[in-house]
Amino acid sequence: MTSSPSTRQRPKKRKKLSTLTKVLIGLGVSLLILIFIASQAINSAANRASSVGIPSTDYILVTDSEGVSNRVRVDGTVQAGETRAVTTHLTATISSVDVKVGDRVRQGQTMATMDTSALQSELDSQRTQLGTQVSTAQAALTTAQNNYNQLRDGINNNTSPDILTALSTQRTANEQLTAANNDLAAKRSLRDAAAAAGEDTTALNAEVTAAESAQRLAAGAKADADTGVTTARNAANTQLTSLEAEVNSARTNLTAAETARDQTLTKLQNDINAATITAPIDGVVTSVAKPGAAATGPIVTIGNDSSLTINSSVRESDIAKIKEGNKVTFTAGSDSAKEYTGTVTSVSSIADSLQQASSTGGDAASALGAGSSNSNPTFSVQITVEGDREGLFLGSKVKANIITAEDSSSISLPRDAVYTTDSGAKAVIVAVPAEEGQYTLEERTVETGLTNDVDTAITGGQLQTGDMVITQGEAYKSRIGEQVTLDAGTSIGGF
Repeated sequence: MTSSPSTRQRPKKRKKLSTLTKVLIGLGVSLLILIFIASQAINSAANRASSVGIPSTDYILVTDSEGVSNRVRVDGTVQAGETRAVTTHLTATISSVDVKVGDRVRQGQTMATMDTSALQSELDSQRTQLGTQVSTAQAALTTAQNNYNQLRDGINNNTSPDILTALSTQRTANEQLTAANNDLAAKRSLRDAAAAAGEDTTALNAEVTAAESAQRLAAGAKADADTGVTTARNAANTQLTSLEAEVNSARTNLTAAETARDQTLTKLQNDINAATITAPIDGVVTSVAKPGAAATGPIVTIGNDSSLTINSSVRESDIAKIKEGNKVTFTAGSDSAKEYTGTVTSVSSIADSLQQASSTGGDAASALGAGSSNSNPTFSVQITVEGDREGLFLGSKVKANIITAEDSSSISLPRDAVYTTDSGAKAVIVAVPAEEGQYTLEERTVETGLTNDVDTAITGGQLQTGDMVITQGEAYKSRIGEQVTLDAGTSIGGF
């Protein structure tokens, strides 16, 4: 059976909250939240009040560092590893210069030329004059050689006039002696035959005596003729020796004339060739002379920048610390962000002022400041650049640190972090984590190594990487054992 609409029950309506009620409820909830926050803040403040805060500048985190090093700071200038000042022995003027400062040149490249007009005139004149001297000496040698050959051949062939005359006289004497011998033999034969026949030999004896006298005269003439030939030959040989000496002298004179000609002309030609000034090495032009000027100094200066050096000076108080082989770090120009490296390759043992005085011929005692107020001499140190050179230019000013001692295997701490305990040990203070946000200050003994004005090397002891070290150990050692908090921020160590 279906109920009628008039008898069906309607649901009850909910009562709506008034605006005031809603506001009161909201205020109550907010009040409860504020009370909770306040209580938390009070509790936090109470906790903070029980510990001391340490500023971020007074602690540092121990990390693997680059160790500790002692350094000498110097200023210097970047220069080419090798510099060549190109000069000339010529006294001529500079005709032209084909390069300018900053140009890069290659070995053998023409850089300048000298005026050779005077040299060419001198070469032409000397060639004519010395050529005449050589021709004269050659003619004298030819004459002397001909005279020598003619006399030598005359002696060998018996065609020399004096020898020929002596030989002719000798032949005549031989003929006369032969005739005298024959005549004497004939007369003796007749006399002997007459004597054998019993005839009177008085007249024949007289004839024999006369023939004997003639024979003796002929034999004497023959001996004189033989001596004449020997004398003629000796005289000819003596003259031949004299002519040989003349030949040798003429040959020496010719050689001297040819040598003088060749040397003089070669020198002049070399001077003309040297008038073309070429680059002896690859590099950058750092200075040039003016055209038209006399070549009294370097015509062109070249720096070989395939290697770079830094020339610097250090004080006398620092020079004993620096040795060849010391490592160097430096920055160049206005860019202090990029660090370059190098090595000390030369350390002077003579003061710069003394070297300058020596090079200019000055007084060394005055240069060293003897009896004056100059008591701060400097000494030159040369550094060779190594590794990356990008951004370095010839003439750039640099600020360098010469590393004179280094302990790269140790932990590095600020010098003031280390103090001496009552027992004489070296120690530092470490902030050891406790409950959340809290640290306990504890003392740790350490062993120290190299120390400079800023840092100390920790070579052993109880300190470890990751420890939080108080940087002012002496100031905080009276608070060892206390609970502290570490303020947020960056410490002096950059952590």
